[in-house]
Amino acid sequence: MKRSALLILAAVLFTAGSVSAEGFKRVVLYQDMAYLTTEKTAKAGKVTIDAPAELIRDSVSIVPSKGGTVKSLTIEPKRFTSGKAKGLIDLLAEKKANLEAKKRLQKTFEREIELIFEAAAKDKEATFSRTRVSDALSFIDTRVNALNAKSIALGNEIEKLAVEVKDLEEQLGEISKRQGYEITGELDSDRPVQVSYAVRGGSWKPEYTVYANTAKGEMWIETNALIRQTTGTDWDAEELSVATGRPSFGIQAPELYPWYIGAPRYKARDMLKSKAMMEAAPAPAAMAEEMERDYEPGVKATAASYIIGAAGSAKLPGDGTQKSVTIQKKTLQTKMDRLTAPRADSAVFLRGETTWNGNVPILAGTYSAFLDGEFMGKGSFKNVQPGEKITVDLGRDEGVKVERKEKVFHENTITGKDRTTYSYAISMKNTRTIPVRITLKDQIPISQDESVTVNLIDANPKVAPDENGILSWDLEFKPGEEKVVTFSYSIKGMPAF
Repeated sequence: MKRSALLILAAVLFTAGSVSAEGFKRVVLYQDMAYLTTEKTAKAGKVTIDAPAELIRDSVSIVPSKGGTVKSLTIEPKRFTSGKAKGLIDLLAEKKANLEAKKRLQKTFEREIELIFEAAAKDKEATFSRTRVSDALSFIDTRVNALNAKSIALGNEIEKLAVEVKDLEEQLGEISKRQGYEITGELDSDRPVQVSYAVRGGSWKPEYTVYANTAKGEMWIETNALIRQTTGTDWDAEELSVATGRPSFGIQAPELYPWYIGAPRYKARDMLKSKAMMEAAPAPAAMAEEMERDYEPGVKATAASYIIGAAGSAKLPGDGTQKSVTIQKKTLQTKMDRLTAPRADSAVFLRGETTWNGNVPILAGTYSAFLDGEFMGKGSFKNVQPGEKITVDLGRDEGVKVERKEKVFHENTITGKDRTTYSYAISMKNTRTIPVRITLKDQIPISQDESVTVNLIDANPKVAPDENGILSWDLEFKPGEEKVVTFSYSIKGMPAF
């Protein structure tokens, strides 16, 4: 019984999916729309196409093959039920019929139980032998318990089916009987034509996976296109492309920004970037072997964007289900470095630096980072063009300990202006069994007031601040080595803060 029901359900789902699909010769997904091309043959000098509500009307074009002329193009509103709605209607009807059948069967069981008890009580005045009474009670007990069990099981199935029917009705209410369009072209003869148009219901966004191998000094970047469309009709594309045009997460290392001060009060701007939550991802399989296999997509560079071949053929469900397609894999020789800015965060971050030599740019998007086969967290890329430098944050290095201590001394000077001295000691220890190189960054404030002066008193090791007040030390650590970096500065002409 269960096996046959599952087979019926599978057949319904398969039929619904196949009926709802609409074929396209070419689909190009931009980051905010999709451009669709289908082939039709005109009959009686006319070709008709159903288009979704997301149609961008100004984008429609009809191009006849082997010459020919389009005499007129008409775009009219049309209310229709198509695509995903057809499949949902069929499936909903099947579920409702199944639900009613189970309800009738449950009532039959309940009626059988009533009849058994009615029969047992009918001749209550008659006298029966003990054996007959015992046999009758045994029969009633066995039969009623079995019927009760079946009724309870049916009740559970009925409850589950009722929920499924409700869910299907809600889905159908969202996408069925939508306002769409009918595109009609009149031609001078019957011939094949290509009809193209853009819709707002399709889009893509880049997502990246970064695998770093510190032993080899390599970084492998996989580019994926997360594609989706919500027109309500499934698309069956012979050719799928994505286009770069457009018709912060927890492992990002902190950055230091200029620190401006001025009387009568302290003023800071954009001191720290906000932190974002990490998202888990599955660990990669066989990373070492995968890093050896590069993949370059077919790319057409236009004057404004890149058209990237994503798949020879693809099916895109019309209900907004997201699908991931790999469009590029690239292995890069990488310089691995460590960075810490304990004024913002006492952790040490591992960062890879390299030159992006892919044949398409890296667009702004998120990436999942794996270091030596282990998941580290989520990060984000900015736009990077081919040939440009790219830095990839790979997560926190727990093998280096950092502690920053501050001392403040306030005094009144002879000139009557207050002077405050700030002293810092930053201790760092490499607890690993390998040497490491770390870039340490800190900062002093920048005065924008002539009456307020800032002076770097001392720094050990010696270092000078840049135009933004940033201090930077490049330090080498042997296994187990500990170092202390100190610096101090004074602010004259304003109260301590």
